[in-house]
Amino acid sequence: MLLASLGAEAQIIRPRFQVGQPAAFISFGMALQQGWSVTDGVSNSVWRFSDATQYVGSIEKALSGGASIGLRGSYAKVPLQYQPRSGGDVILQEDADANVSELFGTLHVANGRGFHSVLELSAGATMYSGFKARSDGRRLNGDGNDLDFTFAFGYGFGYAFSPTFTVDVVQDVATSLHQKTDLTSGDDSSTRLHTTRLVGRIGFGGH
Repeated sequence: MLLASLGAEAQIIRPRFQVGQPAAFISFGMALQQGWSVTDGVSNSVWRFSDATQYVGSIEKALSGGASIGLRGSYAKVPLQYQPRSGGDVILQEDADANVSELFGTLHVANGRGFHSVLELSAGATMYSGFKARSDGRRLNGDGNDLDFTFAFGYGFGYAFSPTFTVDVVQDVATSLHQKTDLTSGDDSSTRLHTTRLVGRIGFGGH
């Protein structure tokens, strides 16, 4: 009788200490973005970006079945070679730096607890701005911002240390579409971007 009574009390008390599933998540982390090239007809130049470190963050609303939707942003200062395009008005190659920012709407799906797989679908924009020559700080590519539509697929793995804290490693493959203004039929306006993200996800709120 005593054991049965203790067991019943334990069943009553235990739920008080269980943590419900979070209602939302924020995440912060870093990413390695591999080098890529963009051919720009407006400036008659080719931007050959080197590898760079991104700083990333997101905010997401939790859905059922381990899914969440939200916004993810990133920023990187990226070294590049600003090169002349055949027949263009850029004469000399310049070593330069540019700001590359991204903003995506995302769908994040995590399969299971503990060690689990991660899938992400994203769509949004990549923005190029602040081109400056390293030699003298001279502005390149004008003063405006250049926005390119971008969509991405991400796949990776994560580990949930608790219902409210997870670490994910995700490999993104993105396609960015640059404007075709003043490009020839032989110029490719699409760019493939490869990024590996390491992020910590923190859950808050409750269902």
